[in-house]
Amino acid sequence: MQPRNRSEKGGAEVSPASLVAGHLRDLSPYVPGRAIAEIEREFGLDTVVKLASNENPVGMSPLAREAYVAAATEMHRYPEGGSPELQQALAEHHQVDPSRVLLGNGSNEVLTLLARLFLSPGDEVVVSEGAFAIYALSAKAQGADVVTVAAPAYTHDPIGMIDAVTERTRILYLCNPNNPTGTMFGRDVWEKFLASVPQDILVVCDNAYAEYVDHPDFPDAMLDRDRHPGLVVLRTFSKIYGMGGLRIGYGVGPDWLGDFYHRLRDPFNVNLAAEKAAVAALRDEAHVISSRRVNAEGRKFLRRAVKILGLAALPSETNFLTIEVGYGGDVADSLQRAGIIVRPLGGYGMPAHIRVSIGLPEENTAFAQTLAALLGFSGPGAPLLRQEETS
Repeated sequence: MQPRNRSEKGGAEVSPASLVAGHLRDLSPYVPGRAIAEIEREFGLDTVVKLASNENPVGMSPLAREAYVAAATEMHRYPEGGSPELQQALAEHHQVDPSRVLLGNGSNEVLTLLARLFLSPGDEVVVSEGAFAIYALSAKAQGADVVTVAAPAYTHDPIGMIDAVTERTRILYLCNPNNPTGTMFGRDVWEKFLASVPQDILVVCDNAYAEYVDHPDFPDAMLDRDRHPGLVVLRTFSKIYGMGGLRIGYGVGPDWLGDFYHRLRDPFNVNLAAEKAAVAALRDEAHVISSRRVNAEGRKFLRRAVKILGLAALPSETNFLTIEVGYGGDVADSLQRAGIIVRPLGGYGMPAHIRVSIGLPEENTAFAQTLAALLGFSGPGAPLLRQEETS
């Protein structure tokens, strides 16, 4: 028998690239916020302020930093499989059985693993317009179709999302508060959603910014985790805990899910240093309180600055503001050249907006004054475009 000639197919040259699954060929990668070093190199800048990625400008907890440094003596060892120390700490923090805690290399990995567990080509997921891009990206990577529901006033419409559910729907994604808009749906809508959502689909409720919320009507999905048999609530150490560089997130799911999740996740998917730091961070409530205060003061200042400049910001319960500036791409580029990194939102269907993370007082001041200069603003409110330091 002659060996098969795999270099030809119908007389045409065949590349190994043709073996890539068809549904992955047109997949667009997630584009993260640009890094400080990258902007310094590109524009020859000595000082750059990064307000693009919703990081905690306070940094991580001193207790977490100490634990991270101490872990350096153990870096020649693999971590314990499944990260049981952190799993137990989170179980105690949220008062659940440890088996229900799903750990990941950032909450992005949890999202990716859930998509791999539940989705096949031809399945559907339901997302909101203007929601976190990874929901759709992880679904498309599995060959699933993405059904997008309109977001009135830039806020999720959970009831409208239920109406979009079909027999092919496997996952419904909610983000509350939402990234990149910062908006929040309230308790009444959440209650109606829980009463109506089908019981045979997975509901992923991403509460990555929950620790920043101070609105009394916020429905903390973690408290309602047992009210739907397929509810998974996501949280992260990348936001208020200030550990984005360590890449650690988690979900709390139903008791039946953990067994399947652990069959699929990579061994040692949470590194040892991240685990030790996260356990320590959960003990440092003072750091969380301080971070909330810094954020609330910065958000108040930026809201005032936006109003002085004659612009409008969406309501926000997070550590960022979404601001309408005309054409966000041009404004973001001009700010970048001046050493201020913000996030343009054209990729989210919001070309008129930019997203600005809340920074330290001097960072917020730099953004406000640089934006004012770009807009040619010199009105009577100009002296107020400075955030005073507070104790």
